Amino acid sequence: MTDLIDCIKYIQDGRKTLPAGGAKTYQAREQAVKKLSEAIIRDLPKARISERWDGAKVSILGVRASSTGGIDGTLTNWITAARRQLDKTGFISSSGEKENVR
Repeated sequence: MTDLIDCIKYIQDGRKTLPAGGAKTYQAREQAVKKLSEAIIRDLPKARISERWDGAKVSILGVRASSTGGIDGTLTNWITAARRQLDKTGFISSSGEKENVR
């Protein structure tokens, strides 16, 4: 998995499996987000994720994002930043068509 579109799809698919947010599911969601971030670091090229008391940062394939909302919010911001990067470059997939990652 070496291109940006694959990374976006990987993260989107992973986020779809997260439990819904809310007071009753907070701990389960946090654990699932932690497992997803470990999988991202393991499976995606040049992926870095850090979390501190004041927020989180994600960098994958040179696209960076941060959020004070933790890793979950940062992944949302990273997807937005990656889409912007693709829009700027007019990315065309290996099949020759513009990819839909919306």
